[in-house]
Amino acid sequence: MAVDASELTDLLDQCSQGGLRQTVALRACLQAMLAARQPLTLQEIAASPAFDVSCDPATVYRLIIRLEEKRIVRRIGFHSRAAHYLLRRSHHHQDYLICRDCGTVAVLDISCPVRGLEEGISKSSGFTDLEHELEFFGTCAHCR
Repeated sequence: MAVDASELTDLLDQCSQGGLRQTVALRACLQAMLAARQPLTLQEIAASPAFDVSCDPATVYRLIIRLEEKRIVRRIGFHSRAAHYLLRRSHHHQDYLICRDCGTVAVLDISCPVRGLEEGISKSSGFTDLEHELEFFGTCAHCR
């Protein structure tokens, strides 16, 4: 999937505003995550064709952790499986199906069933900037 140059520029601006230096490794991490259609592990980020620089896996880890701290990236924990990461996008929300056996993550391709509930909670509680994670766990067709 091609990376949208304006979206990459917006993300780099967010990083600068958050105090992150714009390094080639940071750009590569963002490009890999923009090109992905689903959450990625650290290994998948570094192995992505969009990650077009050579750097130490520890550098990728540190970058992703900093991006998570700055609320540019969201970590999704799948119990004992490897953590997956995705970009936070205000205009884009996804929910997931996760295989308990192999850890495969699939995007749930339906409109979010709790978005209205989230809006109601925000109005009644006064909380703003609410977010949620909806994950369904089961056994994928391959593991069945």
